[in-house]
Amino acid sequence: MAAARRALGWVELVDRWVPAALHRDPIVRRRARVIVFNVVVLVSYSLARIGLELALEPFASAWRTILPLGFGSAAGLGITAWLWRRGDTERAAQVGMWLVVGVAVLFTLAKGGMRSPGLFWFAVVPVLARACAGSRTVIATTAGVAAFLVACSMLDFLGIELSGAPTGTQLAVERLVALLAATVLCGGLVYMHGVFEEEAQRALVAARDAATSASRAKSLFVANVSHEIRTPMTAILGYTDVLAEPELSETERREAIETLRRNGHHLLALINDMLDLSKIEAGGLEVRRGETSPISVSQHVVALLRERARTKGLLLELELAAELPDRIWSDALRLQQILVNLVGNAIKFTEQGGVRLLVSHRPVSGGAGEICFDVIDSGIGIAPADRERVFAPFSQADASESRRYGGTGLGLAISLGLAQQLGGKLELESELGRGSTFRLRLPVGAADGSPRPGAELHDSELVLRESTPNAAPTTLRGRVLVAEDGVDNQRLIQRLLSRVGLELEFASDGRSAIDQALAAEREGRPFGAVLMDMQMPEIDGYAATQALRDAGFTRPIIALSAHAMIEDRERCLACGCNAFAAKPFDRRALVELLAEHLSK
Repeated sequence: MAAARRALGWVELVDRWVPAALHRDPIVRRRARVIVFNVVVLVSYSLARIGLELALEPFASAWRTILPLGFGSAAGLGITAWLWRRGDTERAAQVGMWLVVGVAVLFTLAKGGMRSPGLFWFAVVPVLARACAGSRTVIATTAGVAAFLVACSMLDFLGIELSGAPTGTQLAVERLVALLAATVLCGGLVYMHGVFEEEAQRALVAARDAATSASRAKSLFVANVSHEIRTPMTAILGYTDVLAEPELSETERREAIETLRRNGHHLLALINDMLDLSKIEAGGLEVRRGETSPISVSQHVVALLRERARTKGLLLELELAAELPDRIWSDALRLQQILVNLVGNAIKFTEQGGVRLLVSHRPVSGGAGEICFDVIDSGIGIAPADRERVFAPFSQADASESRRYGGTGLGLAISLGLAQQLGGKLELESELGRGSTFRLRLPVGAADGSPRPGAELHDSELVLRESTPNAAPTTLRGRVLVAEDGVDNQRLIQRLLSRVGLELEFASDGRSAIDQALAAEREGRPFGAVLMDMQMPEIDGYAATQALRDAGFTRPIIALSAHAMIEDRERCLACGCNAFAAKPFDRRALVELLAEHLSK
């Protein structure tokens, strides 16, 4: 056991001389280890052998041995430096292998051919070839070594003696040194190969366990999402049939419509959560920092969720500490999203008492400090063993809670990812049966020191769209071209917009939209605006919008898209659209958007 520990320590020592960048790939790491180990043994043997030569022979005859050994040591150190600089382990390993072979050949020729004490080195060559260059080079190097030894034997057979062969005690000492060095190199390579195999086996087991865990998580995700989709879909399909019943009373009809609306919004929220989570895990969720009022965002989050708390008989309070900064450098939309998730969860898991949102400022030495949002509830609490698991995707404290309270467990995973993207932290303090406190900590100052494109959408604009919608205009005038390939969507838009007085024409693809819009301009009956679906056959909305702008069309174009991420909106605006409406669109918001652009 002690010997094994010492050998393992030797491998760890070799690892210290391997560049850190080469440790990521196991194959590259293995080659780098072999190179470093090979060079260490070669240099050590060369120094010992040079000292021995100088002690046993005069320099006039010793230089023939010292020269190849010194060259081999210098070349080995050069290979190591090249490895650190270039990281090319494959080429460095091959050069290192042939370097050892070359030094062994020159040393043998300098020390008497077949009478050389260094013949033991040739037994190591196949092992070295396997470790450095793979199995395919073993046969070639073995054949080369065999040919060289046969050539030396032929010289002896023909009576052609090579000078420099030691005799007597000197021969015994030199053989012992060569044998020890070859044994160390061969034994080290074999041992390291065993270490590689063990590491590969552990990596394989870890990969298998990770794959099993991922498969289990995927199955759990599919089961949770299936449940979350089927539950509202059951209500939607069922109440659709209810609406078809002729004897339905007005009260029952309104209840059915409200049920359809509520479950439709639930499905939309689920889709948005899944999109956000996938963006976070892929590292592609965009954060748009700008000047953000933490007080304004907090007030609007409480306003959004106060009715939900009231229906459960809970008190929802906002507490603002003294000396709060008026503005922080953050993303108002993402900050609101985190707080809505945290406060919404607190309301969901609290049956009596209340929920508080406490906003405070914490000074930090050498900086502007950080802003803290504490969401404190008197709910069911979380056991210590479950505190890390609640931040994992599709997880709740236990399965019974998922059945009782609903949800897929995406909210906290999204909130944690968003907090990290904003440069902050999300922490949890909880006591089972007594409630929980989720603390969001965000830096006050700018993380990168510069605004990002689109940062002009500050907290007031982003939040007020949900919290305090204005009354939509009841009457509009004008002609609108609707480019939409979905027949059902065409009917819906026709019904919604014709009721406010708009005259509509429809195009089923991008090509038709271009032709109709330009023809109306030529005829003197221009459209006041164009509603452009961005995913259409033949020519999509992006290309159609670009073509219209290239043709000199200056009327407002409003993008309609089921791709609702921030970057999708920016892509629509970049291709020439004046505004963006995500599907499924809200009737009030769509009418307001048209009213704004028709008036220009």
